[in-house]
Amino acid sequence: MKKIVVFLVCSILITSPAIASEQLFEVNSKFTYKNKPIHPFLIGQFSNWCSDYRPPMTKTVDISAAFDTNQYQLSEIKKRNDWLFSEKVERDGGFRFYESFHYHWLGKMENDVHVLEAGANGGGSGFFMDLIFVRFSEDEIMWENKREKQLLMSVVGIYSLGDRYDGDIKVYADKVVIPVSKGQFGGGSIEKDVELKFSIN
Repeated sequence: MKKIVVFLVCSILITSPAIASEQLFEVNSKFTYKNKPIHPFLIGQFSNWCSDYRPPMTKTVDISAAFDTNQYQLSEIKKRNDWLFSEKVERDGGFRFYESFHYHWLGKMENDVHVLEAGANGGGSGFFMDLIFVRFSEDEIMWENKREKQLLMSVVGIYSLGDRYDGDIKVYADKVVIPVSKGQFGGGSIEKDVELKFSIN
């Protein structure tokens, strides 16, 4: 079986484990915040429209600021097998607009790089998928004349999986292996095994 090797280079701010806070330890251990899942549509901020074929327009989101807000309500999160997802239905006159975003946490690489298998659906038969690599850090922001602590999630890599990818992705310390998807539909089908190797600065 032929294999494609792709090298991803990213610059990452390293947080020393000795000074990591409880919230940073939790999110790096379980991919949760306050023992609750991260909202799918918050992760969906990193996934562009299929028609916008370019790097993610949003680089970083604040997990703590978004936690259980009106825009990202915890009650909206659903689970099916190992996947978390959320749905939106909006009406404009006689038109009904549907959108959903799903993700599956596959695990963590070295230097706390998390690997997510993600997919979006707009109401049709397509389920357009990406492999998303994220990392967490902490910072502060001035808001209402006071300092607020932030838990930031930043995308450090993304790889398109196409429509309805169904392979068994493997996560290792320094690489991710994406096998051929035999039952995949539509464009972007992965016809050869792909190995993503990270060079982290």
